[in-house]
Amino acid sequence: MARRSAKLVKFNEPFQLVTDDIPSAPPGGAVVKVQYTGLCHSDVDMSKGEKINYSLPLILGHEVSGRVHSLDQLAVNSDIKVGDRVMVYAIRGCGVCSRCKVHKPTFCLNRVRKTIGFTEDGGFSDYLTVADLSLLMRVPETVAMDTACLLPCSGLTSCNAVLSILPTVKEFVKDHGVPEDCAVLLVGAGGLGLWAVQIAREVLPDGIWIVCADRDPEKLAEAKAMGCDEVVLWNEKETKDNLIAATSQACGRVGGAVAAVDFVNTSETFSLIESVLIWGGIHVTVGVFGDTASLPLKSFTVHQHKAVGVLVGTQQQLRELLKLVEDGKVKAPPITHHPLESAWNVLQDLRDGKVKGRAVIEVSEPCE
Repeated sequence: MARRSAKLVKFNEPFQLVTDDIPSAPPGGAVVKVQYTGLCHSDVDMSKGEKINYSLPLILGHEVSGRVHSLDQLAVNSDIKVGDRVMVYAIRGCGVCSRCKVHKPTFCLNRVRKTIGFTEDGGFSDYLTVADLSLLMRVPETVAMDTACLLPCSGLTSCNAVLSILPTVKEFVKDHGVPEDCAVLLVGAGGLGLWAVQIAREVLPDGIWIVCADRDPEKLAEAKAMGCDEVVLWNEKETKDNLIAATSQACGRVGGAVAAVDFVNTSETFSLIESVLIWGGIHVTVGVFGDTASLPLKSFTVHQHKAVGVLVGTQQQLRELLKLVEDGKVKAPPITHHPLESAWNVLQDLRDGKVKGRAVIEVSEPCE
């Protein structure tokens, strides 16, 4: 048997389909037979090599689900067994600092970050090497595997973003007493935004007002269907003042957002959010490859805004999200399936904003 992979050999050029031997499990690790791999906007930026230039050749893909194919002999006594349905948490750190030991590698004190699909080969391949068994999490039989592959990145990132605004939202509701006046603004109604709408409904106080902003009317309609209360079309041809006025009005009686999560993360969206955030509000930025924005320090300080950057999330948050999905309280955004041979073309559609919801590569036969 051989392994098939879609490999990035040169930036801005289509993946090369290659075959090689199925790898052996590394010391203390495993090999996963990949079923689904999600496509993420960070894959788009990786393929261009414009913002972070990693070494090539490289197999992209960090949103992975499949079955355990083999285990290293040192790992045979672990809770993970050959044949288990698993999803893969893609990030590990130094492994020895206090943060890494409690499974928070994104806060590694030694500033080490090793990421599947970024610094080492990823899931655009039917067999994936996983260096550490702690990166594998079992998938319940009631959770579909195409949904499972999305949870450790896009789903988890949205979950972390929503949990980041929870203290500010709870404080406002407690002080103000009217949950409906607590507007939460979600900017970007793509895959992450659609996760966030549902997660916000589950974990934030009952009755809060959820507003979604996007430049695509179809995505806003999907967000409305997912449960947001109001939508705002951020038309590129509209003036900034008009966009601020429309968004403030959508936020209700208070005339501004108590909390905002920016899934687009450009200088334009940053500025618009700062203009509609109430005094004491919280502004969460999401995305590895965000734009550069200037921070108005005086108004930021005087208005007592809080800024939080979110990069994926912790494995404990992933367990909490998985439970919400398992219980049927949160469902995946609309998912489209594509063969491995189409990975490059689908990536270009994602770049051009043509993907609604989430796209996944069906790498191998279903293992449901």
